[in-house]
Formats: sequence, structure tokens, C-alpha cells
Amino acid sequence: TMDTTNTEKVNELPDSGERTEFETGSVRDSMKGKGFPNQLPIAALKAASKRFEDGAYKYGSRNWEKGQFYSRYIDAIYRHLWAYMEGFEDEDHLSAVIWNAMCLYQTDEWVKQGKLPDKLRDI
Repeated sequence: TMDTTNTEKVNELPDSGERTEFETGSVRDSMKGKGFPNQLPIAALKAASKRFEDGAYKYGSRNWEKGQFYSRYIDAIYRHLWAYMEGFEDEDHLSAVIWNAMCLYQTDEWVKQGKLPDKLRDI
């Protein structure tokens, strides 16, 4: 068994104060507010992942992380969505919608955190 008598808290774990207790008696911190990754749609994630791979081969790995204008993502989202709606099958347009939306979201987060310049927010 582990010795838990040490009162020194070197690496204290974050604690919401709420608990989930399992039938086995095991206890974990609450899931509230942490999201449900187990409900993410696997096919969509795989398609987005493939789009990241294709982009890495075309433009270089993690190229998008250097920062792009919001308007470029938004324009691409609309173009690919319209292409999908019109029935074009020349490429995976829905994965392009997902990819652009994900990168727009992350770029916005980085701009808010000061990791990318505010001038990228051109909308």
C-alpha cells in the first residue's frame, strides 16, 4: 500500500471538491465542466486528422500554427460548405470545413492569450 501520511503536498492535484464514487468503491474528481471527449465523432476526427496530414505535406508541418487571418478561415469554411451543399465530390469538403473551423478556434484562443498578433482578427 501507498504511504499517504506525508502531509507535505509536493504535487497537489487540482480538486473541484465534487466526487464520483464507483460501484467498486473507487473515487474520482467530478467530470462536470470538463467536456465529454468520449462523445466526439470519430469519423469526423479522423477526417480532420487526414486534412492536417494533407496540409502538412503541402505546406509543411504545423504551418497553420504560425497564424493566418480569420477571414481566410471563414472564407474557406463557406466555400467548402457551399461546395458540399452543391454536391461536389472532388475533395472531402466537409473535412475542410471542420479543419478550418478548428484552426480558426485555436487561432482565436492564441490571439486572446497573446501568442499570436491581434491583427489576425480581421473580421
